Amino acid sequence: MTAVPKRLSLKFNLRREPKLQPADILPIFQRWIQEHTVEDMLIDVIDYKHVPQGPGIILVADESDTAYDLGDGEIGLQYIRKRALPDTLEAALWLVFHRALAAAQALEAEAPGDLAFDFSRAKISFLDRRHYPNQPATFAAAQAELARILSDIYAAPVAVRRAYEDPRRLFALRAQAPAEFADGRALHQRLLTSRQIA
Repeated sequence: MTAVPKRLSLKFNLRREPKLQPADILPIFQRWIQEHTVEDMLIDVIDYKHVPQGPGIILVADESDTAYDLGDGEIGLQYIRKRALPDTLEAALWLVFHRALAAAQALEAEAPGDLAFDFSRAKISFLDRRHYPNQPATFAAAQAELARILSDIYAAPVAVRRAYEDPRRLFALRAQAPAEFADGRALHQRLLTSRQIA
């Protein structure tokens, strides 16, 4: 069984460049704190939009962070689970998919027609260099299990590849599910009906 990383993140990218600017996300996240829009104890919003291809706007919570992320020149919603991960990698991945999808859909609802995520593609980052050094051997050891878990999450075949070859970068994967999952409805239904979600 593959180890559960110390921290785990999932990012869904936008399908196209939005009219909404990162500065417009700041008051949305601030309102989410007041309205308890997403799960977890929400604490603060941090503005990193001045950092080129950086973390953008971060909604800080007790167990997680949710970012309107600009990394790698790709705008998207990134959910980072910082602690209290389930004790199996399978359960941990189901959890981060559930929370990331919920946050991304909530953000889409703030700007219908402008913010549209591609839920058929996901970047999964393992923030744990001890257990997941970014080496070909790490991917080779975990690839089959990760592909199986992700295919179960989508209930469809999912292709998995390393996001970065540079060993100085974090170990991260790019997962590609069938195109029918792009708008999120099929994935949402799959997550809602699954008993995997804690």
